[in-house]
Parts: sequence; structure tokens; C-alpha cells
Amino acid sequence: MATELIRLSDYSLEPLGDGNGLKNINLVLSKGEAFSIGTDSPDDAHLLLRGIATLEPPKCGQFFYKGKELDFSDYRGLLAYKKNVGYIASDATLITNRSVQDNLMLMRYYFEDSTSIQMSEEVIELCRVFGLGKRLDVRPHQLNPEQNRLFVIVRELSKNPETLLVERPGEFLRTKSFEALKGVLRNLIRKDLALVFFSTDEGFTKEFSQRQILINKGRVTI
Repeated sequence: MATELIRLSDYSLEPLGDGNGLKNINLVLSKGEAFSIGTDSPDDAHLLLRGIATLEPPKCGQFFYKGKELDFSDYRGLLAYKKNVGYIASDATLITNRSVQDNLMLMRYYFEDSTSIQMSEEVIELCRVFGLGKRLDVRPHQLNPEQNRLFVIVRELSKNPETLLVERPGEFLRTKSFEALKGVLRNLIRKDLALVFFSTDEGFTKEFSQRQILINKGRVTI
């Protein structure tokens, strides 16, 4: 049996944008599972992904990670969860007053309590895959929009996440970058990555989805 990572129990989230909000979600996500989201409201799909990323606090309900309930009143306590979850979306950003390299390393600086550690070969390779190897020393404002988005992807993948959340990548990445992301995902899926994504790209959904989460008028069914 696959190892359970995340369990949402009677979990509800307040609406974002033009969405309905989400009511009484009951969802279990285990290692190696891949869910696509089908929805009548893109804002509700966005909300679900942000909720799983713990970027939106619950209105009610319980959030368990590896059997332990998360306490949303303790931000530092959430960090151990956040470091194991990657979130790739068009509205994710880099910290503007730090170099790109610092942005990629901040999570490790915090958990390893050192700013002298070196970037891993795996992260350097991700930068190469996305054509970013020569831009590590600059600040985000010196990058073009595509490079900013790609460095966000590298930052999230550099966590070596157990769970990856992806929102409409085909809509904010150019074709070459989208194909590079798919190549990286294929490798991660083979390593038991848990994946939840929302995409309007039929080919992407067909390739990566094993099961579907349906959202209709704020109600979630699996």
C-alpha cells in the first residue's frame, strides 16, 4: 500500500476571486498518485491547490500530514510541511531583494542553519535544463518574465518535494519550457512523486493523470 502523505478531512476554504469556495473536502493523497482537477470554476481549482500548499487557511476541517494534524496558528510549525511541497503557478514569485541563487537556497539556509552551503549538482542541472545556468547571480528584476517563472519552477523542484502542485503550466510557459517541464515530471513520477495539477492541455492531462478530482459548485468529489 502506498504511503499516505496528505489527508483533508471535512475541509472547507473561503472563496477566491469569482469562485464558490470549497466545502467539506475529503481527500487522501499518497506517494506516487497523480490527480488532475476538473472544475466548473478555475478559481476553485486555484483555491484547492493553494489550500494543499497551506497558502490559504481553512474555514473549518482538519489537515493531516503523515498522520499528524497541522496547526495553522503556528507558521514555523508549517515549514516542515512546506519544504516537502512544491507549488508551480503563474502567480508564484521570487523574493525581489535577494539574488536568484539565494532564492533557490533559502529553504536550505533555514533548515541547515548555514548560508555557506553550496548549491547541489541536481539544482545546477535543473538550471541547465531550463537554460538558466548563467543567470544565478542576478536579481529577479534583471530577468525577463519567462526566466522568472522558470526560476520559480527550479526553486520548487529544488526542494525535492514529496508532493508537487502544478497550475496551468501550458498557459504561462513557452513551448520549449513546457516540454522541458514535462521531461522533468516524467523522471519525478518514476520516483513516487505525488502530483496534483490543473491543466487545460489535453495531452498533459492524458499523460500525467491517474485519477481526477472534480469540483462542481464548490463541492469536491474524487
